[in-house]
Amino acid sequence: MAGKEKAGRRQPAARKRTDGSRTRIVSKEPIHEQILPHIRRDIVLNRWAPDERLPEMELCEEFGVSRTPLRDVLKILEVEGLVMLVPHIGAVVTPLNPPDLAEKLEAMSGLEQISAMKVAALQPPAALREIKRLHKAMEEAAKNSQTSKYYALNDEFHRAVVLGCGNSTIAKMHETVMWHVSRARNYANEREPLNQSAAEHHDAIVDALERGDPEGAARAMRNHLAEVIANVLERVTAPTSRTTDQEMEHTAA
Repeated sequence: MAGKEKAGRRQPAARKRTDGSRTRIVSKEPIHEQILPHIRRDIVLNRWAPDERLPEMELCEEFGVSRTPLRDVLKILEVEGLVMLVPHIGAVVTPLNPPDLAEKLEAMSGLEQISAMKVAALQPPAALREIKRLHKAMEEAAKNSQTSKYYALNDEFHRAVVLGCGNSTIAKMHETVMWHVSRARNYANEREPLNQSAAEHHDAIVDALERGDPEGAARAMRNHLAEVIANVLERVTAPTSRTTDQEMEHTAA
């Protein structure tokens, strides 16, 4: 078994297509490192909902791996706070805990405000071009009611601001906290249609960045994220319609 596992580590993991064939996703890395970002992304995108148990056998089949590398992945996800390893049950996706989420949203806001200040002060040409490109694309997506595309571009926009500040420590901290924030935002966004004026909230940020106004950029980012944070926390803590219906049925009975 050990020899078979060792030999398997030299082979790139393959994710199963819908037609049953497999496509290689990464090579020359330990198997668990190859599949980790894919399972993490599925959790962030709410393929696996809060409090849902991850189906180990299904994931092993999907990626064409044994339980050993999969369990290595689950241990890492537990350290990252995305799953809980429960005895006799397995890996369960962590619930969206409002107090913990509020702390992570606050950290995200602080990191993005600092990043906006630095981008405005440094005026990095490539970063500013990318930020403006994404902003324009967001406006088009909002205009055409392309909800999924808009929110994907929104994440890229904020990430571009962070990367544009040129601080790798801030970028890494932001990436880690955003796994949790994006999961909550994706969960919340599933329950609200795209507002046609959503992209306009970023106008003040882009204007301040272009003017080279660090304080204005930080203020615009803070004001924008304050609204985002309030909305996300409100939607995450609100009962779903399904829960409400169940409660009504129970009351009626």
